[in-house]
Amino acid sequence: MRRVLTLLTLPLVLSACSTVDSYVQSTVAKLEHATNPSAPPRPGLEPLYRSPDSDPTRPAPLAAGPLQQPEPDDVPFPPRLIGHAEAEGLLAGDPAALRFLTIRRLAETGQISPEDAAARAAANLGALLPLTEPQPPAAGLFLPAPPPRDIERAMAATWTSPGGASQRSFMADNVLPLNPTQRQAMVVPDMQAARQALARLDRLNQAGLISGDQKQAEEQALRALMAGGSLPESLAALTPPPEPVQPAKPKKAGTGGSGASGSGSGRPMERLQGGVTGELKVIPSPLELTAPALPAGFTGQAGIHLLSMGSATHGEQAWKGLSTQHPELAALTYKVIRADLGELGVTHRLIAGPLSPANAAELCAALKPKGQSCTPTPFPP
Repeated sequence: MRRVLTLLTLPLVLSACSTVDSYVQSTVAKLEHATNPSAPPRPGLEPLYRSPDSDPTRPAPLAAGPLQQPEPDDVPFPPRLIGHAEAEGLLAGDPAALRFLTIRRLAETGQISPEDAAARAAANLGALLPLTEPQPPAAGLFLPAPPPRDIERAMAATWTSPGGASQRSFMADNVLPLNPTQRQAMVVPDMQAARQALARLDRLNQAGLISGDQKQAEEQALRALMAGGSLPESLAALTPPPEPVQPAKPKKAGTGGSGASGSGSGRPMERLQGGVTGELKVIPSPLELTAPALPAGFTGQAGIHLLSMGSATHGEQAWKGLSTQHPELAALTYKVIRADLGELGVTHRLIAGPLSPANAAELCAALKPKGQSCTPTPFPP
């Protein structure tokens, strides 16, 4: 009877011993591999040294994070002369340029592919080079946009959510549309705007948004426009003819005073209707985009409105850049004031001061020929 029981239990005992021996050998192999990965595996125990991730038959896991960051030469933008944070501060009052900077940053960090970034920039390059790039950019690029880092964080969060690719495409389209359905109508700059555009080219080049050759070509076109008062022939040929200007209706007696309209000439202020003629004309900006001018007889503390920003967080960097570029501002302080423009969005105005009204006017007169926008305005309390 005992022999029978021994024979029946012997296979179970041998199987258990084999399992224990296999476990011991596996543990020893893993410990040896962990302490000395370069050591050759023991003969016959090679499978025990292979991790599950190294199994060639195992499918590669789906990407759970951004694309691999490209090499600097693969980023579809010119080399940057300053760091990203400094570039963001330098372009604080330029929403269109900040959108290009955002796309560049997303490509650098692997949030979008270099090919996608290149296509978006090419479709909207007219926002940076309006005279040498015939195709107008998408409409709305000059409206305030979130800071680049906010978009970068929001896009990074989509890599772990369902439908992330669609969300990233939607975010990128809100920065720079890949296939714009509406494009910005071109407006011929006046002399002051042309000076500002010349100064802007330096900032765009430093931030790595346009190349030196692109800057030089646009600068030549701007100087030719300022000297001759006409657009380049290649660009003027692409612009639609202006719509006929409707004659102004006479005002009823007692409702319009002397009948002057804006310029004091007794005639309505001339604006381009529909297209452009190629002639250099003054086209006033919408009043709400600029801080309120000083009222007549103002005796309080004045300031100067230097730029408008999409985010108040750019204020310190923008002021540092402005006071470095224009040393006459170094003795002043600044305040950033939020302004709701309704359908145009929200902007943040950087106002320097305090100054007397006369000094504010003199300082603006000195800054404007340098291409810096400047409007005397009451200094905020």
